Amino acid sequence: MNANIGREVKTPFNQDDKKISIALMSSFVVLTIQYLILIYFNLIETNTGSYIQLLSKGVVGLTFIYALPAVLRRSKIKFIVVYFVSMFIFLMHYAIFPENRYYVVNLLFSFYFISIPAFIYTISIRNFSIFKEVIRRASYIVFAVGFIIGMLTFMKKISIGSYSMSLSYYMLLPTLVFCNEIIEKFSIKSFSLLILSLLIILSLGSRGAILCILIFVFLKFFSPHSKKTFTKIIIDFSILGIVILALIFLDEIIDLLYNLLLSYGINSRTLRLFLREGVHLSGRDKIYESVIAEILQRPLLGIGIAGDRRIIDGSYTHNFFIEILGNFGILIGFIINITMVFLIIRSLLTKDKEKYDFIIMWLSLGFVHLLVSSSYLTDIKFWIFLGVMMKFMKNRKHYEANK
Repeated sequence: MNANIGREVKTPFNQDDKKISIALMSSFVVLTIQYLILIYFNLIETNTGSYIQLLSKGVVGLTFIYALPAVLRRSKIKFIVVYFVSMFIFLMHYAIFPENRYYVVNLLFSFYFISIPAFIYTISIRNFSIFKEVIRRASYIVFAVGFIIGMLTFMKKISIGSYSMSLSYYMLLPTLVFCNEIIEKFSIKSFSLLILSLLIILSLGSRGAILCILIFVFLKFFSPHSKKTFTKIIIDFSILGIVILALIFLDEIIDLLYNLLLSYGINSRTLRLFLREGVHLSGRDKIYESVIAEILQRPLLGIGIAGDRRIIDGSYTHNFFIEILGNFGILIGFIINITMVFLIIRSLLTKDKEKYDFIIMWLSLGFVHLLVSSSYLTDIKFWIFLGVMMKFMKNRKHYEANK
């Protein structure tokens, strides 16, 4: 039995792996349910809504506390080292960049109670087959809640505004799981669930999630591990033909889908942007210009951690590589960026198919969207992805799950 992602075996460690996996996926489930409650009762940006968000954090926190003894048994030294190093870096930035202190303090809870724990918990998992199963079950729950939100929106029982970036990234998890299932073994059930998930993202979500899905599909189809049987070659060429036809008639398809949704009162921002000519960055180009201009004024040190929040009034850079350059300066930032690219490429070169599939799923979930949105400092998906990469590369050779 390989310790990466294979058939589950009974070991003394399975229960601990299950606790850790549930803790990691709890935020996906709880945040989606929280979003439904806030939208349904129109509680966003209200005091009651703030209490619900606090309660949601408490629920997720309890799952992390429940799994903490298992993590400490396995990764006590890593736990101490990671927290010590990260605290040292934050204290240095707090001292060197006093103008950023307000924004640094606002980051502390998310970074130290969500991001860092997610990384440590991920590298503490030993049997990834259990983690994979927990992900699959969580994806079905997220899909069910997202489907309810979509139906209520179509029925005009609730309103999410012009679009919801949060909803699209919540739905990304089940979309990738269903997409992987279809490519591995086609089924009407997975196909139907995938279509519904895509419809919700296209009609109510943002373009970033679509980019993540496209990257996943590309990496999946061009996997060096795929077995090219005659049947699979026929299926691949059929799908490729459909994709080519879709690209040829892309404008007509988008226009048709947009007008169809519009007839139900859904003005899809994502489709509307796709219908425009040229590339539309939704103001991100101006953010990039502002942050890069500040970096060039202080190329050696950069603008410090949370410096982008100060420059753009509490928001963030919306680009992983630029944010890193800003946080650590051009020299150190360049080294970190190159290292990140190297780690990603190296992880994709794994000879184990199941590891490869797991990596590309978390690459699509936890990193691709950072090129156009969110911040690596507060994004739990990124830190899980980082943990998966580090865990798999550390254990390049097969070892037993109970080792």
